[in-house]
Amino acid sequence: MVLVFREEKFLAEKTSLEELRKGIMRITLDIISLCGERLLLAKKIGEIKARENMPIEDPSVEEELKNRAIRVCQRYDMNVNFCFKLLELLLDESKRVQREVIKLKS
Repeated sequence: MVLVFREEKFLAEKTSLEELRKGIMRITLDIISLCGERLLLAKKIGEIKARENMPIEDPSVEEELKNRAIRVCQRYDMNVNFCFKLLELLLDESKRVQREVIKLKS
């Protein structure tokens, strides 16, 4: 799922403070839901890594994700440092979940 919106269209449709805040709330909850789905995938990846005796970290996969995240940040004119912090949180939590799975499988 890729969220794409045009700022002009969005702002034209949402004019009141209440409507804008509702939009922020909906999007925030969508982000949290997507994080939950991401962690379910991380858990499955951890199970595969445990079974195959693979390391948790894969620098090439992380670098590819980082490069793609930069492009998305640039497309939305977002601060790259913010994107890196967010990505770091996501990666750290995925690794934590994978370590937990591997520990349970040992």
